[in-house]
Amino acid sequence: MKQKEHYSEALAYLRDYCLRHGRLMHFSHGDIFEAEGAAVRLFGYIESGSFHYLVRNYEGGESTVETVAAGDLVGNYPYCLDGDAAPVTIRADKSCTVYVVDGADLDEHYRQSQEAERIGRDYMAYRLEQVKSRIIARYQQKGGIGVTDI
Repeated sequence: MKQKEHYSEALAYLRDYCLRHGRLMHFSHGDIFEAEGAAVRLFGYIESGSFHYLVRNYEGGESTVETVAAGDLVGNYPYCLDGDAAPVTIRADKSCTVYVVDGADLDEHYRQSQEAERIGRDYMAYRLEQVKSRIIARYQQKGGIGVTDI
């Protein structure tokens, strides 16, 4: 599947970028990586641990929409590139170590390399496909969906 190949290439590229340019940060269980509504600035490669992506649900609580773990990337991508408001909260599920880069630095890197920019677009397309798949699955399960259900 071409989509998965693009993701594998993007994951390897962005992992290497984070390892070369990132600073190692530690998060304890429950620590917030990024908070919904706050300006997003972090992006990273998870060396150990896992994170939950959380959205507000109908009852006013939080629902996990995705979990990422060691060997994957974490961040509100592509929002981190421009410092936009985070659409979701990302919280450590257990103790984590992450090589973290500033999204603005990653955006600048993209501006200097067409190949890096292409890889960044491929990663963004993959992430958007994941969101679309979640929305469709929830819609089919519930016979309809609200925005806060994704």
